[in-house]
Amino acid sequence: MKRRIAAIAVGTVMALSAVALAGCGGDDYDGKTPVRIWCQTFPEVETRTWLQNKVDEFNATDAATEGNYLIELTFVPEDAWEQTLKAAQGNGTAPEITVLNYAEVALNSVEGYYKPLDDYMSESCFTDLLDNVNEMTDVNGSHYIYPWFIEPYSILFYRKSAFEEVGLDPEVGPASWDEMVEYARKLNKTDRYGIAMPNSSQLGWVLWGFQAQDEASQGYYLLDNDWSHASVNTQFHKELFTMFQTMYSEKLTPTVALSSYNEITPLAEGHVAMALGGSWSIGQIKNNYPDILSDIGYVVCPTIDGVTEGKTTAAMGGWGMAIDGNAKHPEECGQFIEWLLGGDPQHLVEFMSDLGYSKFAARKSVEEALAANEEAASDPFYNFVSDSILPYAKAEPAYIWEISRKYADALETVTQLGKEVDSTLAALEKDLNNLIEAEVMQGTNPFN
Repeated sequence: MKRRIAAIAVGTVMALSAVALAGCGGDDYDGKTPVRIWCQTFPEVETRTWLQNKVDEFNATDAATEGNYLIELTFVPEDAWEQTLKAAQGNGTAPEITVLNYAEVALNSVEGYYKPLDDYMSESCFTDLLDNVNEMTDVNGSHYIYPWFIEPYSILFYRKSAFEEVGLDPEVGPASWDEMVEYARKLNKTDRYGIAMPNSSQLGWVLWGFQAQDEASQGYYLLDNDWSHASVNTQFHKELFTMFQTMYSEKLTPTVALSSYNEITPLAEGHVAMALGGSWSIGQIKNNYPDILSDIGYVVCPTIDGVTEGKTTAAMGGWGMAIDGNAKHPEECGQFIEWLLGGDPQHLVEFMSDLGYSKFAARKSVEEALAANEEAASDPFYNFVSDSILPYAKAEPAYIWEISRKYADALETVTQLGKEVDSTLAALEKDLNNLIEAEVMQGTNPFN
């Protein structure tokens, strides 16, 4: 999953960096060499707990003690992540291992920000990757990030009791965009919105889930395959913008988001009847709102024509670990990443159990271990995503963030300012192609 943030002042970044780095343990390591890893503060406390426990476990292994080093984990606030990391990379204080989403690694690896993991990890780690995950992480024959997990979005979640209240079948969700609007109208009340639609700073990456559905496009999301031209002034995008505009103009969704897209809180607390989210949403419900689990329904994200079976309905993101291009201890970094993410499949089975089977395997051996795990094999949501979404999900785009930001900004002028759809998309397409030309992006797709 892509998590992006708006720019904030450098002074604020440095202050947040100081807070984030507090508690690193100072300089007393009992003579051991610290190998630092940075990770965002994911919303799910279970993720942070699992990672910290595993770091502690690794530091007690023979590999760490005999190598006379230890892994030092720091969590950096999500809203300061991008600026904090860039500042550290600029002044030479970057961590040796960084937890990143897949989409942001490809172009940065070309620029030398990260080392090829193939030089520091066993070949078996990479042959064990699922084919579609390997395609996401192989850049010109090298891997610059090792997968931790994958997670698809968007998925439509809803409250069954709200459906029953207005005469809708609680076991059947909307299949098309038009149906999603109609359901939202029926579910809308004075004290409850029909649906929570994504907006604000996260809209750029959230929209990838919808863009992935565009079957008429023969390109790479908004661009053609060699990144030489943008195509957004099309019927697909006109209908997508119009659907969003309807949701906002009829006040079927909050004008200002009630929470981050990463959180399912508004649905869980009854402020909305439907909500778009990622696979992680079910884990939050299981861990934070177990009493309402039986009242939660879910379907694949509705499509433009209502055909969903065997179709791409979601983008697929995920997170992994990368070694900094200037890391002083790359062998130790590779040893830790292999132990944690590329070794015993039970490490990741444990993680996915802790997260309520809302994260999904990136490795064949982990997938096999989950299939043999009775709890995972009998989990309805895990099976729903594995059967109906993941086989068709499309990996997040890796082109520069500015492309997605401009698209999101254009949509917000339609939803928040009431701008006309056709003229907005025509102007956006021209703007994107000017950006492509200015950035000399033609032929720079690292996955081509």
